[in-house]
Amino acid sequence: MATIRVLNKTPDSGNPVANIQVKSIKDLNFTHSYRLPKLRSPNCTLELPCFDFSKCSNLEDLKVYVYPQVDSFVPSLVYSKILQIIRESRYYTADPSEACLFILSIDTIDRDKISENYIRDVDTYISSIPQELWNEGRNHLIFNHYHGTFPDYSDHDLGFNTGNAIVARASQNLEHFRTEFDISLPLFHKEHPLKGGEVSESAELTSKDKYLTSFKGKRYVYGIGSETRDMLHHLHNGESIAMVTTCKHNTDWENYKDDRCEKDNEDYEKWNYEATMKNSTFCLTPRGRRLGSFRFLESLRFGCVPVVLSDNWLLPFSEIVNWEKAALIIPEKHVLLVPDILYKFNRRQILSLKNNGRKIYNKCFSSVEKITITTLEIIWNRILKKKNLDHKRDNVQV
Repeated sequence: MATIRVLNKTPDSGNPVANIQVKSIKDLNFTHSYRLPKLRSPNCTLELPCFDFSKCSNLEDLKVYVYPQVDSFVPSLVYSKILQIIRESRYYTADPSEACLFILSIDTIDRDKISENYIRDVDTYISSIPQELWNEGRNHLIFNHYHGTFPDYSDHDLGFNTGNAIVARASQNLEHFRTEFDISLPLFHKEHPLKGGEVSESAELTSKDKYLTSFKGKRYVYGIGSETRDMLHHLHNGESIAMVTTCKHNTDWENYKDDRCEKDNEDYEKWNYEATMKNSTFCLTPRGRRLGSFRFLESLRFGCVPVVLSDNWLLPFSEIVNWEKAALIIPEKHVLLVPDILYKFNRRQILSLKNNGRKIYNKCFSSVEKITITTLEIIWNRILKKKNLDHKRDNVQV
């Protein structure tokens, strides 16, 4: 396949994006409208038989109960932070009879069976909970970052029976998301700030950076998630576009290495991950083994516009965030058209995207506290809506 030509001018009429008129940011979003999906799985909605509203009779505030810690199960740092935030919040109650929502104390963040952080016997733990509280999972909220395992990384396999629980997880798939029931979370590192973490509003955002777009990361040499990343080298020119990948992934990568791996691995070490993102106008966020990526939040934090290449990924908190104003969503099949698409943006549009991204990041994603509390508030809003009461959390305004 020939390397794509990067144009600094309007592409010719033979290019599929040549005739796009950029009157607004929305024009360049191939989805045209990032709407929540219709309910595809009828298994659960926020009403009986999946949710018991009688437990939410206190209309003054949401009450959340966290089960006592089990000494034999040490939670990961990510889950420890989530539980700490809940226990320190105004929503927490130590009395399960007061609770509207219930949180497991056993760590459900990493449900990849081959991961060293995978906790077995979750079903056994659940069976030890008083069953009048578990109640087949009703009114329970489960947090998850990683689902499924090699080779298909099934996006509805957590390795235990979640019953009727609400699942708040990263890499939510539009095809299986239960609208107004589940929550789409962002992926965030264990080092993500517990509280605070806001980017200063006075930090300068520019409309023209050293790189139009960039990506540094694993490209995978086999398996799911490799197709799009394996195409990125066609975009690289080392000047306005930086696409650097490495084949080093898992311990068996050499068994699958191709002719490009040696040079790719060598070039990869020459580029600084953070500096490259900070000096890029757009940051590619292609899917990995799963749909979500750490780069999504990192892009927002670094003042870079995320360019999502992950078909069917429901972006985090889409229920309250209008991502059309802060991110670009491009079908994976159009990966080779990315440069031509991005050159269509003018400086005003770029600054608008960047400013909106910063506002959204600071309001919802800058810390574990923001992410956790926003999750609880979305659920509380839904409950109040069902009871025909005013919402307490408005959509993010940008």
